[in-house]
Amino acid sequence: KLSVDVLASSEVSISVTLDKKQPEADIELLCEDLKQIAEVELHTGRAILTLIADVGRSSDVLATVFRSFSAHGIKVEMMSQGASKVNISFIVKEDQIDDAILKLHQCFFEDRCDVGMIESGSLIV
Repeated sequence: KLSVDVLASSEVSISVTLDKKQPEADIELLCEDLKQIAEVELHTGRAILTLIADVGRSSDVLATVFRSFSAHGIKVEMMSQGASKVNISFIVKEDQIDDAILKLHQCFFEDRCDVGMIESGSLIV
């Protein structure tokens, strides 16, 4: 049994993140089992950044996040949003997680968003 942190799916693929504290041998066994029925790619060196957003502002929050990430070269490799639109998780490379957190903290908590905030669909600079 392995613990899944984040799951994203589409018509043709399923992506999951697994807790790093799990035995590497168990993860390798899972990959081998899955290879019997699917193509499997294992990516290491990734981190999860999860935001908790007001449901009514989730579109504005996502717009601000992607403006900031794009401006600072932070690449989102996977995203998962719960059905309630409250939890929004982004998978980025570990070497970009600190910058991602700092940039979003500046936007949402310090009133120092260098790319402007999206509020009610409008850009506020």
